[in-house]
Amino acid sequence: MVARRQEHTREQLESLVVDAAEAIAAREGLAGVSMRRLAAAIGYAPNSIYHAVGDMDSIVLKLNARTLDRMTRSLRRRLDGTADAAAAVDALVEGYIGFVRRHAGLWSAIVDHVRRDKGPLPAWYEAALARPLALVDVALAPLIADAEDRRRSTAVLWASLHGIAGLAQSGKLGVVTGDDALPLARLLVRRYLAGRRVP
Repeated sequence: MVARRQEHTREQLESLVVDAAEAIAAREGLAGVSMRRLAAAIGYAPNSIYHAVGDMDSIVLKLNARTLDRMTRSLRRRLDGTADAAAAVDALVEGYIGFVRRHAGLWSAIVDHVRRDKGPLPAWYEAALARPLALVDVALAPLIADAEDRRRSTAVLWASLHGIAGLAQSGKLGVVTGDDALPLARLLVRRYLAGRRVP
């Protein structure tokens, strides 16, 4: 049972809203998340949510930052004990594809969300996005010495994995191939890195 409204601080209300958005998105993807459903789930009027947390863009960005942080923790666990750069890269590929499979609804909120506000992303969201990318950068460091080249390679590989995972989750990968997403992702990364000049 939700506590009476006056018993929640702004921070507590924000947490309730993002928790509710996470629960709905985990079951139904982004399409299921609406202000009306969030309000019903936590027992507040939509206007109270707008005033305390913001509009749907704000709520979905907070949800997506939470998902990115969850992915970062999952990828870090995968990296524990990896012996070398090749093993670290494999662990990241497996971790990325595995995370998307386990959290398809939450991942859809990242993939499907289109912001109405076309201005810069909030700094806290950019930081959440940078954390998993930093893990890729560290894994690639022994293979790609130049920092700018490595940054671009990180972006290429992340976007490519994102595309494979997105096609797989939408059921459209089968239009291109009957292969599973994970071996395709491994092949992509290995072929890309095989063409790199090892320092």
